[in-house]
Amino acid sequence: MRSKPAVSYRKYAELIQKEKYLEVINEFATKLIQAESIDEILWAVTSEAISKLNWYDCVIYLYDEKKKVLVQRSAFGPKNPKDLQILNPISIKPGQGIVGTVFTTGIGEIVNDTSRDKRYIADDDFRFSEITIPIIHQDKILGVIDSEHPKKNFFTEQDYKLLTTVSAMVSTKLAQAKSAEQVKKYQINLEKLVHRKTRQLEESNRDLRSKNKEKEVLFREVHHRVKNNMQIIISLLNIQANLTENEHERIVFDESKNRIRSMALIHERLYLEKDISNISLPEYTKELTQELSSSYSGKNQVEVKLNQEPLQINIDHAIPVGLILNELVTNSLKHAFIESGGNITIETHVDEKNILHLRFHDTGPGFEYEHHQGKSFGLELIEILVAQLNGTLTYNNDKGSEYLMHFPL
Repeated sequence: MRSKPAVSYRKYAELIQKEKYLEVINEFATKLIQAESIDEILWAVTSEAISKLNWYDCVIYLYDEKKKVLVQRSAFGPKNPKDLQILNPISIKPGQGIVGTVFTTGIGEIVNDTSRDKRYIADDDFRFSEITIPIIHQDKILGVIDSEHPKKNFFTEQDYKLLTTVSAMVSTKLAQAKSAEQVKKYQINLEKLVHRKTRQLEESNRDLRSKNKEKEVLFREVHHRVKNNMQIIISLLNIQANLTENEHERIVFDESKNRIRSMALIHERLYLEKDISNISLPEYTKELTQELSSSYSGKNQVEVKLNQEPLQINIDHAIPVGLILNELVTNSLKHAFIESGGNITIETHVDEKNILHLRFHDTGPGFEYEHHQGKSFGLELIEILVAQLNGTLTYNNDKGSEYLMHFPL
């Protein structure tokens, strides 16, 4: 009759323990949800779960894949004297001791008397009871939860089930945290790589800008010297022209000087332009016509009208176009306005197909273009230059002389 109260008391004690364990699990689950990093998760186990069970101690090991050892990452009891610190942390190889064995087999164990188990490894002190549960996620063992107690036969099957539940909860959260940390690590490495590459690119760009600046200075100097050399040639032609008494020879020298001056003007503009590879065609045309008008100024007033769109052309186009304009303007100033003044009109524009259209017109008497072919060096030179630019040339002598030219840019 006396055994019944004892049985009832034992069942009551088990129910009380189950209720306490459920309360611990619920509180731990709440804390675990809030944990994000691996350390927060592991310390939540020891400080929020194990500490509420009135167990003597607990240590959680995680496997370090690089070092190939189990490393103590969080603790409760004597191994955790204060804050989030572990006293004299140790490492255990897989298969070594009870902890290493459980990690290798993936099967939890309760050892009721460690003095009889040769595998037992005393850490900070010797204790008789030990419970060890693996942390497993998708068949991969991440670590081990290990707890010891000074008394023999301290841990029960109820403790085993509780710690197994805690391990299952922790494993999923740990896997998520490991993935998040891996992503963060990749992100940090990627940011470092991008930063390093950006810095290298900036350094390369600085070097390139410096070299380009040096080249630009060099090219400007080349254009400046070419212009100066052409000025010397013009001066030599002036001297030669002054030495001759033949009027025809003087005219030839003057025409040669103007042609060279039209090219020298291009090099001068390239020296002055911000972009050393292109010149402004309207500005060049204005300067060229002003110089030619000044050279051939006579009693009859000639007005030059320019109608040009803003356009930058490179030196390969600028020199032939400049020589063409030089020949046309010179020819008009010399021959078209002998008896009276008039107008010269120069128009340029580029269409959607990147074709340069050049129209030259003077209000002189005009002439039979076909009759002059083969006799005028200037007209032959214009035809050669137009062909050099893969262009076309047409002439119209209605109400003066009109030249229409089209060049692909």
